[in-house]
Amino acid sequence: MTSLKKVLKLKTVVSTAAGMAMATSCYLAGLQVAIIVAGELAWISILVAGALCLLAAMCFSELTSLYPSAAGIKLFMENAFNEKTAIAIGMFYVILGISMVGAESYLLSSVLLETVGVIIHPLADRFLWQIVFVLLVGYINVRGVRVTGRVQDFLTYTMLGFLVAVSLYTFTVCDVDMGAALASPRFTLENVFMAAAVGVFMYVGFEWVTPIAEETEDYRMVGRGMMIAVGILSVTYALFVVAMYAGLTEAQLRSGTVIPHILFARNLFGPVGAALFIVMSILASVTSFNAGLLNTSRFSYAMARDNVLPRWFAKLHPEHATPWTSILALMVFAAVLSLVIAVSGQYLFIIVMAAALECFIYVVMAVCVIRLRKKYPGRDRAYRIPFGKTLPVVTAVAFFLLMVGLLADSTRDYAGNVVFHNGWVALAMAIFGGLCVVYTLAVVPKFKRAAAARSAGRKRRRPPRKRTT
Repeated sequence: MTSLKKVLKLKTVVSTAAGMAMATSCYLAGLQVAIIVAGELAWISILVAGALCLLAAMCFSELTSLYPSAAGIKLFMENAFNEKTAIAIGMFYVILGISMVGAESYLLSSVLLETVGVIIHPLADRFLWQIVFVLLVGYINVRGVRVTGRVQDFLTYTMLGFLVAVSLYTFTVCDVDMGAALASPRFTLENVFMAAAVGVFMYVGFEWVTPIAEETEDYRMVGRGMMIAVGILSVTYALFVVAMYAGLTEAQLRSGTVIPHILFARNLFGPVGAALFIVMSILASVTSFNAGLLNTSRFSYAMARDNVLPRWFAKLHPEHATPWTSILALMVFAAVLSLVIAVSGQYLFIIVMAAALECFIYVVMAVCVIRLRKKYPGRDRAYRIPFGKTLPVVTAVAFFLLMVGLLADSTRDYAGNVVFHNGWVALAMAIFGGLCVVYTLAVVPKFKRAAAARSAGRKRRRPPRKRTT
């Protein structure tokens, strides 16, 4: 039977965890952080957000050391609570996780429409760019995890190096007045933490590296890789957001543009710089979706292997050993969602929903750590969070408050105008969560019974053993 290949090294684990978070949408989130707090001091809120995400990464690291599986996230919840809870939350997580592709493809197409121009029709061109984006990354994933890993390494480390280099250059040519920022009325403790809540979105998805535990040379790399990735992202984002803020004019900061990084590059380097940042936008989007598809397809594969999804999702490519059917299904879903967002333009709705979902999952994972320590105190763990239950409790409380604060707030543009009230996001999540519960209770049992019937049929057809004298 074909199985997943154990070929991935630590550098690919780090690039996958970091790459999932490095999306074009992070430029928008970063600028929002800088606007809330006093511009040049955005790095404080970004590092606070990074510290909170590091706590979440520690929870995932301990859980992965217990269950190093492609179905890891489901197994964490299944052993901490029960199978039905794990299936419902797992389904909720994987579908909304891949939904970020719709928002990301919208922003990438916005960059290309703004710079390349309209060829046929704005809507048709936007959707065309989105489909090309989805097909390209899908093809890379089907070709094999080794190829996918190499692409991920190249894209992620190129992006990281580029952003750090541009940031350092910006500090030499632009005025960054920390003293004036410290004296600004916007620099308050409340604003620092409000901006940190937005800044958490910039790290969204780093934990999606856990489903590739079965394809690493050593599963312990997953925990180390997540924590290293969060540290690298913290430094990179802190530098670049301050640089981007310093390089934009006041009018540009409040214009409501969806391409602040392109305007920043045009200000700093002219048309050549803008063209280079277009390439970087493409790399950022491909990096994020490549990492997302790599991990969500493995999670779907594992769910099908456990008879939670149709067995069709568990098929592996005979040559490349990749879950090609899961990849194909997720590509179709991403394309449909991209069309919906292209028509509606509601990319911010998906971004807020993804941020709230991540906060919810981080709470659940922290609770899983606490419950599994109580249920299996003597079980060997390759990694254990220090200071007993203190850090998991802090993680659960912190992200619960962030989620409540996010859903109780309203999404605004850079000028402060309300785009929509986030209560609608909470309602949408509740409806979708209810559908996942119905699926778990009504559909999954049928898959389980069918699997049991197939197993019984194979046993009946097996010839009896001959007796030996």
